[in-house]
Amino acid sequence: MPLRSTQLKVPYQLKHRFTHVLASVPLLLAFAVFLSVICSQSPSLLLCLLVGTIAVAFIQQIGQAIALPKPWLILLQTLVFSAILSFFWIDYFSDPAAAQFFGKAETFFKNNLTQGSQQTGAAAAVSLVFNVLRALYLLYIAVALIGVINAVRKDEDWQVVARTPLLVVIAVTVADVLTSFIVGNNN
Repeated sequence: MPLRSTQLKVPYQLKHRFTHVLASVPLLLAFAVFLSVICSQSPSLLLCLLVGTIAVAFIQQIGQAIALPKPWLILLQTLVFSAILSFFWIDYFSDPAAAQFFGKAETFFKNNLTQGSQQTGAAAAVSLVFNVLRALYLLYIAVALIGVINAVRKDEDWQVVARTPLLVVIAVTVADVLTSFIVGNNN
């Protein structure tokens, strides 16, 4: 009699698995579209996703082989996958050492101040002025941050100390955005 119940279970199991596969088709199609878009936009993200998936599967196999508890296995997989994706984001968003701050204004002045000028030093002078402005701004932020850290260390009201530098950062950011609106796209 147990043979008969096993024979009845096999078609049910096949039907059950087929139903799961059929229910997964929209997800698989969405995943295929997602991967094709990623591949066309950023091959490095596709590489990171593949390496992350392989790493997670590899950790799963090793975790099962050494009988690693499930919470530790999930934590380890999450950390590895997060580290790989973090590497991608750092790689994707890293730019060369070209400044982004007041970049459009610098391009505008280089194009307009050096127009008709035979001297090559004018463009260098414009770059020097903007680089000095950037350096002063970064030094101000660093000094203000040291003041905020000292206020926190001394158990003082650090929010009062941080208010002025924060207002300066906001004002300069707004000025940069408004400058890019005013000068437009001057590449």
